[in-house]
Amino acid sequence: MNKHYDEFIELFSKNLKDDCVTWSMEKIREGILTIPELYSGVLVPALYSIDDCPDDNPGCIWDEHVKTSIIRTIIEVLYPTVIDLAEKEGKKHGKIVLTCPEREYHEIGLRMMADFFQINGYQVVYIGSNTPRGQIWEVIRSEKPDYVGISVTDYYLLSEAKKIIERIRNECSKDIRILLGGQAFRKNPHTVEEFGGDLYIESYDDVLSLGKGEGI
Repeated sequence: MNKHYDEFIELFSKNLKDDCVTWSMEKIREGILTIPELYSGVLVPALYSIDDCPDDNPGCIWDEHVKTSIIRTIIEVLYPTVIDLAEKEGKKHGKIVLTCPEREYHEIGLRMMADFFQINGYQVVYIGSNTPRGQIWEVIRSEKPDYVGISVTDYYLLSEAKKIIERIRNECSKDIRILLGGQAFRKNPHTVEEFGGDLYIESYDDVLSLGKGEGI
């Protein structure tokens, strides 16, 4: 995997969007990488490479946005492949709603997880970033999912996630399983159980295990 990441990061570090997209599409089309391998072994590490923004770099924010846009485009252009893989797998694991709390704008990791779930036979209702608490409640009431996935990157929004979880536990079916992800939960693993979550999910293997009934 390191070889593929090194090839990609050489293009990515120079913000060569067209080259990054073409490289990714070719690797999938030629069967050199699978979607999970590309996402987990290349795109996620590339995202982490832009996670830190040093104070002495005045252009850091715009550069981060450009790089995030590159990864978002790669994910979207590969979506037809995700559809094909999902059709072969069939719907067999129920429905999942995936969302971020209000004021949480980091959604690329959650977007990749949405594809992982879809490939593995889940019906995905992807809401994405910055979703008001009331709207999360409304989609749960409307869609009646088997799972709700909440992703938090900015640790100061953990309290908002806690309020969402409390309302789900108090007002929804007890059968709904709450899956938590994102860097804020990763760095504060004790909050998963404390907040009433069922499981922390961060990888394709975690999705596979969930489908097999492991760990939950």
